[in-house]
Amino acid sequence: MRLVYEKPASRWGEALPLGNGQIGAMVYGGADCEEIDLTEHTFYSGEAEKTANQEGAAEAFQKMRKAEQTGDYDQVHQEAEKFIGRRENYGTHLPTGKLYIKYQIEDAVQKYERGLELETGRAWVLRKSDKVRIFEEIRTSHPDKVLMVSVECSGKMDLKLWFEPYNQEGGMKPAECGIRFFADAFEMLHCDQKCGVHLEGALKVVTDGETESDESGLWIRKCTNAQIYLAMETNFEDQDLSNMCMYQISFVRCMSAAQKGAAEVTRRHEEDMKQFTGGARLQIEGTDSVSEKIPLMFQYGRYLLFCSSREDSKLPAHLQGIWNDNVACRIGWTCDMHLDINTQMNYWPAEFSGMGFVTESLYRWIEEKLIPEGRKTARLSYGMKGWVGEIVSNAWGYAAPYWASPIAPCPTGGVWILTHIWEHYLYTGDQRFLEKVFPLVEEAVEFFLEYVYQTESGEYTCGPSISPENSFLYNGNARQISSGCTYEILMIRELFFIYKKASDILEMPKKEKDIKISEIYENLLPYRVLENGCIAEWDHDLPEADPQHRHTSHLLGLFPFAQITPEETPDLCEAAEKTLQRKLTPSEDWEDTGWARSMLMLYEARLQHGENAYAHICHMMEHLLEPNFMVYHPPTRGAGAFDHVYELDGNTGLCSCIGEMLIQSHRGRIRFLPALPKNWKNGKISSFHARGNLEIDLEWREGVFYRAVLKSKIPQTVSIYLGDANCNVRVEKETEITIQDFIKA
Repeated sequence: MRLVYEKPASRWGEALPLGNGQIGAMVYGGADCEEIDLTEHTFYSGEAEKTANQEGAAEAFQKMRKAEQTGDYDQVHQEAEKFIGRRENYGTHLPTGKLYIKYQIEDAVQKYERGLELETGRAWVLRKSDKVRIFEEIRTSHPDKVLMVSVECSGKMDLKLWFEPYNQEGGMKPAECGIRFFADAFEMLHCDQKCGVHLEGALKVVTDGETESDESGLWIRKCTNAQIYLAMETNFEDQDLSNMCMYQISFVRCMSAAQKGAAEVTRRHEEDMKQFTGGARLQIEGTDSVSEKIPLMFQYGRYLLFCSSREDSKLPAHLQGIWNDNVACRIGWTCDMHLDINTQMNYWPAEFSGMGFVTESLYRWIEEKLIPEGRKTARLSYGMKGWVGEIVSNAWGYAAPYWASPIAPCPTGGVWILTHIWEHYLYTGDQRFLEKVFPLVEEAVEFFLEYVYQTESGEYTCGPSISPENSFLYNGNARQISSGCTYEILMIRELFFIYKKASDILEMPKKEKDIKISEIYENLLPYRVLENGCIAEWDHDLPEADPQHRHTSHLLGLFPFAQITPEETPDLCEAAEKTLQRKLTPSEDWEDTGWARSMLMLYEARLQHGENAYAHICHMMEHLLEPNFMVYHPPTRGAGAFDHVYELDGNTGLCSCIGEMLIQSHRGRIRFLPALPKNWKNGKISSFHARGNLEIDLEWREGVFYRAVLKSKIPQTVSIYLGDANCNVRVEKETEITIQDFIKA
């Protein structure tokens, strides 16, 4: 599980990522000057919006609904201008700055190597000239909350350290620890350049050489080794926290790590990394070059999520995890928590790959940031009870409608992210957790009980709203807002399903509203198949403005949800496949991005089309991968950018797909190897988790299931599927299953 290179990184997409849930680092490994991009996970411009919901929005929404019911979509969009949210100081995540380490190498480097070892969370750089050998190791320690750089030289040499801030608002100066650096998250594209968090950091050196610091940095002279400790803190959680206090927090972390010493910090770091290595493992003996990289890409997705989000992170992973390429924060869509796919996809690998603990920061953010703001939006923008989350959110839980009518209203973003809470229960069976979060589900239901309405036919619909982020044609113009969007209906269906199931599990006393919930659930608009055989995206037959748009929100019932399955809804599965093929015809017109390609492969995995899913993986590996194996979002017609944009979801989406191809566990079934492509000839998986609080080891040989071991903390009977065969197995702590069990059944 290593990435190894023989030349330095020349750009961000070649640098190597490290992270501890608070500090992110991208290591370039220059030939004579190390360059490390630094990020801090709460380093956001902006502030909590006080007037994000427009005055009179609730009345405008009712006017939109009336106009939509007459089919006047132009009028709907005119009224939407009075509904959309306000963006004043929304903000964005920003890079913090760069740490430089300049080596005084007298002659040219003759031998060079750099790499990243996933299992130990260690990056290294080897530089060797005729006169000197320099070996550098970099780690981001979660237990000690520091970035540590260890340098060993074969002879005495000089080096210099300094920090350069992302913008002109920061700097550095000499301090008792060595260097004190500082930065302000100010920018003017998503903010007024006057508000954002303040950051203070400290840098401490332990060396056998001599040290001296001035305004230009810190010199280390005549050394053979040096350990560099860096820590930083912001005032995100406490705006009244003084600069000196933030610096002291950083200073204490550096001093504490230095007192422990590099060996102890490394030991604690590697012990912490066992939470990552102790999760899901994968081996594949493949028949092509892509197959050989599948285990690496699987673990890399897990590694990037583990680096980005930990149980004590103050915020969940944003668009780029914990890193920042300085592109996403300088374009219109920002580096934040998008709730129409990106934040959700970031966390999809967590539960099944044995890292459910990384979701704790997400759940805290939902409860403490998103929902309080969502209550305001429900009341002020819709005139209803409960809470909602719209299409985007940020560090402060922004929940108002988007500030442009083409992608607002969209009140089900909060529903989608809330389903992760239910998934955590399904994987763990933790009833106390479910009791704690059930009120959040119930409060979301309160909103949608008011939001849906009954048609003359007796069916329940909703809206007007959008199908992210797609458009249809009306009077020759692209329009987005209508009622009964398939995406929104399926989200409401999922929310009510979760509420009903959770109520039964917790044995909640039945309330009058439960009858209404059941009535609505049973009579929501059903999926609809168009004459061309595709699943309808809207409750009308107006044509798509861009048939090959990257978003496929109307197929989410196939994945991540299980409203469409080959066993229960084969006709809808056939329609879903036709929808995918239409999106991809002609293939050159498909709006290709990392996360969108991940969705295509995930849909095919759920349809049990292993070869199709693998073809999408091969395409991603060939066309959407940076040299450092990070999946990117190229500039596209619907989401313009001036360069490739890194998105964590491309890597985590790929990781999730690999898992879905090997084990599926929805709708009460455990399915072995549901989408195994022929190129994955032999393989093993270990410690994969399934819904129902199960852990699974599985092996296949010559493309055929060989054996599996199921582990459960409580005795239970499990329904196992292998192709068309099925067997029910009683799992007592640890139970082995072979092909003979399916033959006997």
